[in-house]
Amino acid sequence: MSHHGGVLRRSAVLLPAVLLLLTGCVRLSAPAPEPGPPRDGEPALVSTAPDADAATARLEPSCPAPDPEGTVTAAQFNRMMDRVDFPTWQSADLGASAMLSDGRVFWAWGDTGRTKDYDPRLIDNSVWVTSGACVSQVLTDGESEFFPRDPKELTHWPMTVVRLEPTAADGEGIRDKVIVYLSRIQRGDRQWDFLFRGTSVAVVLVGADGVPRLDRTVELTSDSADFDQINWGAAVAPDGEWLYLYGTRYTNEAFITGRELYVSRLPIDDPTNAKARQFWDGSQWQDRETAAAPIIEAENGTSQTLSVDKIGERWVIISKRGGDLADWITMWTADSPTGPFEDTAIDVVSSPGGHDDDPDDVDHLTYTPLSHPDIRTASGSLLVSVSRNTTDIEELYDRPQSGRVLFHEVPLV
Repeated sequence: MSHHGGVLRRSAVLLPAVLLLLTGCVRLSAPAPEPGPPRDGEPALVSTAPDADAATARLEPSCPAPDPEGTVTAAQFNRMMDRVDFPTWQSADLGASAMLSDGRVFWAWGDTGRTKDYDPRLIDNSVWVTSGACVSQVLTDGESEFFPRDPKELTHWPMTVVRLEPTAADGEGIRDKVIVYLSRIQRGDRQWDFLFRGTSVAVVLVGADGVPRLDRTVELTSDSADFDQINWGAAVAPDGEWLYLYGTRYTNEAFITGRELYVSRLPIDDPTNAKARQFWDGSQWQDRETAAAPIIEAENGTSQTLSVDKIGERWVIISKRGGDLADWITMWTADSPTGPFEDTAIDVVSSPGGHDDDPDDVDHLTYTPLSHPDIRTASGSLLVSVSRNTTDIEELYDRPQSGRVLFHEVPLV
């Protein structure tokens, strides 16, 4: 697994870059990766085996089994985040989650800061497993990313996570199959050079010892440098025989910082099969991606990554209306995975984007709210997290809590 020096700059500048990007002030200029020569029989969408050290995965420290009747509060989870102090995990954004069959929770994190004893000090991603408020980090002997870079050295940033029932094909003794949709990100030589290149799917298997291990990573969409492509995998939600996969698209319209939202679906027993996808065209499902129509328009659109969940009989979206520039976490609801959602948006939690801070001061940013409906709260409200960061990298290292998610409880309105 490669150690990629020079990426330290991205964590504290991601959101300023995104904010400028969304308002049309900058364009990404990183060069396209050089394509390698095709191999005989190589599929168009590549499946990659994990690095050798994936088999060495372990949980540190160990946690007791969860209380099957236990509940949590946002305050408890915020205290948990405050006290985490692993040398290999000091701060991270995102935090998409899925509950495992034994009641523990699998968490996928984005850019992850570590102590000064490590080089590089920032890696692309990491994984936790929690039991109540007890935290274990998944580590391997290589002590680097859980999801390694792809064969073209593109970064993998987790977007969304879902737990599925394992099948016989997954192997004997497998208790959980965790599917993680990853964005493939091209990093450039300058601090704002990063570009979405497509979506991959990681299959993570949990055996009898309870340790998640990466089984394989499969490309779901082909490599593309198109600036306005749909970012599939921005959210995922299972229902019956289908896995609904949502995508967001930046339209490059002046002063429009929200993203269009689209929906596709795959058979739930074939979550990595790009050829099996169907796309909602506004009235029916189609086999052609070009027929896909937005279910939420960009003007009041979502963040790049969001949550969509079926809770009871309702479909619930958690994001920011107007994108990550916005100052409120918003909830949309509908009776169907395809909506209509447009007229249901309600702002539920104040969450300043941070872009309008005093330019002479450090910007403190909040972005990418996500919901965690599997985690039961004592109040019965929906547990929601929001990523935080700062434009001052030294503050982030001196006070890593400023780069950790903040939890809220949101009534289901």
